[in-house]
Amino acid sequence: MAAIRCRSPRTPSFSSAAPFCSGFASNWPGGLTPENAFFFPRLKQLFPAAKCIAIARDPRDVLASAWHFFAKKPGGDETVAKRDFIRGALPSLAEGARAMEAFERQHPADYRVVTYEQLRQDAAAELTRLFRLLGVSDEPAIVSTCVANSSFAALTGGREAGQALPGSFFRKGVAGDWRSTFSEDMNQMVLREMAWMFPRYGWQI
Repeated sequence: MAAIRCRSPRTPSFSSAAPFCSGFASNWPGGLTPENAFFFPRLKQLFPAAKCIAIARDPRDVLASAWHFFAKKPGGDETVAKRDFIRGALPSLAEGARAMEAFERQHPADYRVVTYEQLRQDAAAELTRLFRLLGVSDEPAIVSTCVANSSFAALTGGREAGQALPGSFFRKGVAGDWRSTFSEDMNQMVLREMAWMFPRYGWQI
């Protein structure tokens, strides 16, 4: 996993550390809990002026990251364990994704989705877009500082993206690494449930 955390007197605090989707926190009340995606409608009722941001990531990478961080255990049949893990996790992933889409239809002006892959490819452009949604400064110097301070190397004490550290919250920091964890039949398990998302977010099947 990787994260974008932007801290400045004039900018919000933003995190993409959550595996699939995340809330948003700033100087206003907020939260960074992935499950907030299910509570966006209620939060919007309580805070009508709230801006909600969700982060989407290729669900295969979400599952691979979660496998290494939470589920991988020594011993036993790892292939069976992976299939069971995927099978158990897919319903909540799919439900969260549907909840995100439903909320976007209801509140298009106050909601944005950004993908993990977009943040990795051009974090500055994505943060600029999100800062404008929030009505905070998007000065290039501020954005650049946020990006630099939240690089994978900065967050890990110098490790480059692609250098894995098992057990670390910032384990590897790359996109597409599910291929080193899951087999093709496991890939198909995910696609049967969630392939509908892939065209929208630019993920390759």
